[in-house]
Amino acid sequence: MIPQAAQRPFLLRDPEHFKVAFEINPWMSTKDQPDPDKTRQEWSDLALNLMKAGGTVHSAPSDPDWPDMVFPTDTAIVSGGRFLTSRFSTQDRHGEARLGADWLSRNGWTEIPSTDWPEGAYLEGGDVLAFGDKLLGGYGVRTTQAAHAGLAKAFGREVVPVKLVDPRFYHLDMSVCPLDDRRAIVSPDAWDEASRKRLHDLIEEPLVVSVEEAMTFCVNSVVIGKTIVMSDCPARVGRQLEAWGFELLISPVGEFIKAGGGIRCMTLDLDLCGETTKEL
Repeated sequence: MIPQAAQRPFLLRDPEHFKVAFEINPWMSTKDQPDPDKTRQEWSDLALNLMKAGGTVHSAPSDPDWPDMVFPTDTAIVSGGRFLTSRFSTQDRHGEARLGADWLSRNGWTEIPSTDWPEGAYLEGGDVLAFGDKLLGGYGVRTTQAAHAGLAKAFGREVVPVKLVDPRFYHLDMSVCPLDDRRAIVSPDAWDEASRKRLHDLIEEPLVVSVEEAMTFCVNSVVIGKTIVMSDCPARVGRQLEAWGFELLISPVGEFIKAGGGIRCMTLDLDLCGETTKEL
């Protein structure tokens, strides 16, 4: 089963406590706060679009102490009924990881110990993507490459390292969106030269987007079967995706982008590698 197979389960965190309370990426400004009504509408529309695409959506409360909790993808890597809890590099988000782990444990997932991680190793879920039988592992901004060995051990998969060099694309899911086992949307300008070559050799049919196109958050999307839930889609990108047989569901999340997070950030994939069909 490819990672984007239909009926994939996702977790969304309620946006009640969402706000821009700090500035830890170039998108964030505490002077530009999300509108609560628009935020709620965008979040509800996203949930409906995910279900329309064939996904299964689960929601859980957020916590007033952690305003970025609405981006649960960053809290864990989940697959095959097990999960690896993220270790955040910033204190502004570190409490989200344990709250996310508590929810997963209560609902039947088994936590993979990370006690053998070296000191100073950080891993954030937005830096981990499944592609074919491998994991793509971003590092250089939030995640450290020292965490990749533990990630590979946890899931028994080779980790292909991708060094991020543009702070605007601080997680890998902002510059890579796997479509199937051969194709992906990619923004190579976000990586170093060695990583560009590595992914060029790995991805048979890349849809290369410019920095300007990637800044629409079109790469930070969710793929379910042949449907892509996307916040915005440049015309050229849309034409190619449709030529490949994909259907696009546009679900704007402009209020969340004020905090530097898009659709994939908002949706924790509860089976990243497509290994189970676990029911909650």
